[in-house]
Amino acid sequence: MSASAFNEIAVLWAEHVEAPWPDDLYSAGGPGKDVAEIDGAMAGCISTYLQIHGVLDTDRSRILRSSSSDLEEILPRLQGEAAAYVRRLIRMADLIAF
Repeated sequence: MSASAFNEIAVLWAEHVEAPWPDDLYSAGGPGKDVAEIDGAMAGCISTYLQIHGVLDTDRSRILRSSSSDLEEILPRLQGEAAAYVRRLIRMADLIAF
């Protein structure tokens, strides 16, 4: 992981934790896809990654990839702040786990 990618993740994460939860996301997931649960799982992985300075274990990497894939399916139905919130999560996952 390059220093520039790590720094981008750190900036995106700081933006993410300050962003309010978009109400549209409560109902955006559809059957079997709870966006709040996906967000929480990804947040745990991303914060761990940042805390241990750019290292992530296999299980957390898998969680990020799977969660990012779920969000990619939901993204076309989103607009505005909800779409920006989800795009930010996807971008961080892409930088870390792919």
